[in-house]
Amino acid sequence: MIWLKDKRTWILLGFYGVLAILFHMFWLKLGGGDDYYFMTCLDDTSFGAFMVKRWYGWSSRLVIEGVLVLVLQQPIWVWKVLDILVSVLIAWLLCGFFCSGYGKHGSGSSIQTDKNTLSGTWTAVPLTSLILFLCLLLSYDFTEMDSAGYMTTTINYWWPLAALLVAALPLYLWYQDGACKKGFYVLGAFAAIFAINQEQICAMALLACLYLLITDKLRGRKTNPYLYLLLTLSIFFAVCVVICPGNAARKASNIDFWFPAYAGFSLVQKILLGWYSLLKTLYQDLNLPYLLMTMILLAAVWKKQRSLPARVIAAIPLLSNLGLLGVLLFGRYREYPWVHLILHVFDFDQPVVYYQGSLPDSVRILLLVYTLCCVCVVISLFLIWGRTKRFMDTLALLVIASASKISMGLSPTVWASSERTSIFLDFGFILLGMLAVQELERATETPGTQADNSL
Repeated sequence: MIWLKDKRTWILLGFYGVLAILFHMFWLKLGGGDDYYFMTCLDDTSFGAFMVKRWYGWSSRLVIEGVLVLVLQQPIWVWKVLDILVSVLIAWLLCGFFCSGYGKHGSGSSIQTDKNTLSGTWTAVPLTSLILFLCLLLSYDFTEMDSAGYMTTTINYWWPLAALLVAALPLYLWYQDGACKKGFYVLGAFAAIFAINQEQICAMALLACLYLLITDKLRGRKTNPYLYLLLTLSIFFAVCVVICPGNAARKASNIDFWFPAYAGFSLVQKILLGWYSLLKTLYQDLNLPYLLMTMILLAAVWKKQRSLPARVIAAIPLLSNLGLLGVLLFGRYREYPWVHLILHVFDFDQPVVYYQGSLPDSVRILLLVYTLCCVCVVISLFLIWGRTKRFMDTLALLVIASASKISMGLSPTVWASSERTSIFLDFGFILLGMLAVQELERATETPGTQADNSL
C-alpha cells in the first residue's frame, strides 16, 4: 500500500496540526463539566475501588473511564499533548484512507501523473480535492466537546473515534492490497477494545461487521479472521452494556431527573425519538458537515446526471440547509408578526424536545418534510454511483452513521447529552463527502463513468 506519497497531503496535515495546537493552547477553557470530578476522584479511594463503583453505580465504559481517570490525574499539559496527537491521528488516517487510494488507477484520481517509487506508481492528489478534504476535516464543530468538560468529553468521544479508525486500518489494507502486517492487527485489536467500549461505536461496529461478512459472501471475497475478532468484541461489549448494573441505575436516575415520560415509551417510540434527535441535529442549527456533504453530492450529481429531476432531487437537501440558514439569519426579526409566523413553522425544537409519545400535527408535517430531505440524500448516492458496489457501501456507511445517533433514542439522556453524541454521525457525513469528492473528480475527467469498486 502506498501511504500518503504526495507532499501536498503532508502540508495539509501540517496545517491541520498547527490549527489543533493553536486551538488547544489558546482557545480551550478546561476544568468545567465533569473534568473536576475525574481529576479528584482518586483523592479518597483507590483506582480499583473507583472502577468497581462505576461498574455497579454508573457505567459499563470501564476501559474508556480507566484511561480517563489515569490521564486526568496527570498535569493538564499531558492531556493537551495527547489530544493534539489524537486530533492529528484522525486527520492522518482519514487522508490516508482517501489520498493513498490514488496509488491505484481507478481507485482514486484518473489524472495520469505517475511517479516511480519503490512501491510502484502513484498519482498526485488534485489540489481541489485536497482543499475539499481540508474543509471537510475542519467542518466538525469541536466546541461540542465542551458539553461535559473538554477533557472528559474528548476521551469519551473524540479518542474512541480515533481508536475506531485505527481498528479499521487493518481491514482497509486487507481490502486494498489483500495483505496487512501483523503489527497493524495487534495495534488494531487494542484500539478496538478501547473504541468499542463506547456504546454508540459498539452499535456501529456490530452493524459494520455484519455488513462486511454479508458482502464478503456475496462478492466472493475471503473473509479476514480479524473481522471475526471485531464482531466478537462488539457482541461482548453489547452484552456488557445490557448486564451492567451501573447502566440500569443510571438509566433509572436519568429518567427521574431528565425525562419522566420516557419510562412508558415503547421500543417504536424510542426509535422515533432517536430519529427526531437526528433531524434535530441536522435542522435545529446549521450542521456544517451535513451542509458540505450535500453541496458535494449536488456537484457530483450535476456532473454525472443531465436530467432536471435528478438534479432537483440532489438539490433538495442543500436547499433545506440554505432555507434553515435563512431562518437563522432572520431570527433577530422575530418580533415582526409575519417573520414570527414563518419562523414558528420551522421551530420544532421545543415540541420535539418535550416529546411525550406524540407530536402536534404541524410538527409531524415538518419532520416528514425533513425526512423526505434525508431520503433525497439516499437517492443522490444512487444517482452518483448507480447499481454498483460503491453505492451499497456508501449507503451502508450512511445507515451505520445514522444508527449511532438514532440509538440515542434508547437513552433518556437523548436531549441532555447535547450534540456531543452527534460526532459519529458528523464524521459519517465527512467520510461520504470525501468519497463524493473522489467521484466528482473522476466524473470531471471522464464524464458519465461510474465506480464499481467496493471500499
